[in-house]
Amino acid sequence: MFHRERPDGTRVTDLPRLRRIMPFIMPRRADAVVYFEQRFDLTQTLEYIDRWNADPARPRLTLFHVLLTAAARMLHERPRVNRFIAGRRVWQRKTVDLSVSVIKTRHDDSALTVVKQTVDATDGLAATRDLIEQATVSGRGHEKTASEKEVDLVTRLPRFVIDLLVWLQRRADHHNLLPASLIRNDPLYSSMVITNLGSIGIDAAWHHMYEHGTVSIFTAIGKAGPMQFETEDGGLEVRRGVILRFAFDERVADGYYAARSLDLLQRYAEQPWLLETPADNGPGAPI
Repeated sequence: MFHRERPDGTRVTDLPRLRRIMPFIMPRRADAVVYFEQRFDLTQTLEYIDRWNADPARPRLTLFHVLLTAAARMLHERPRVNRFIAGRRVWQRKTVDLSVSVIKTRHDDSALTVVKQTVDATDGLAATRDLIEQATVSGRGHEKTASEKEVDLVTRLPRFVIDLLVWLQRRADHHNLLPASLIRNDPLYSSMVITNLGSIGIDAAWHHMYEHGTVSIFTAIGKAGPMQFETEDGGLEVRRGVILRFAFDERVADGYYAARSLDLLQRYAEQPWLLETPADNGPGAPI
């Protein structure tokens, strides 16, 4: 008997007819992907990070931590972009889960892994920073993550067995029969995958979407540096900035809602004091 519920989501039933049929017209994420770019002005962001780090009692904050906290807060406040498609149905994700790609060491043969963390609506800058640092340390450690252990085990099998297992996984996911433990450990069953390409000195890439899993947003962060921004009088001015590029599954929300959601992410990233919670004891807005 096929399940009507999933461990990671609640089915969305109050959808317009057009949005209900979209997963049938575009059954794959590759069919429905939309690419979007945003340029963030980091003038106030970097000044805020300096003020935060001036107090040694606070945990050290980076631009990456601010961007991740902004993304998590946006996903909580704009829940329609925290949806996914499974079994030709639209589901509301029960949690906000961020998956972050991590390079274990900096050399050509370095292994890449992806770690996943759940961020609560009440988590501010310090709490989100601690979650991400904990996941990053775990990902860079010598001990394999749960998903790496599963992949290592599967890839030891003959190719025809791997083909069969992948097919069975997709069918089980389609019919809501996938065990919660597999969903919990798999970083591609998350709200957003984020890769910080700026940390290795390169610009943001236009990334593809994965058919495996339920990720509806893939975000690539580029390197921060001098960029041109338009002034209020229509001129151009060079300021510190960063480019984020998004791949978005348009089946989960319409373009207007998605664009306004990314605008909110940008507002939080450019004014990070808005992300503070009482537990942060942060420096607040500039005077």
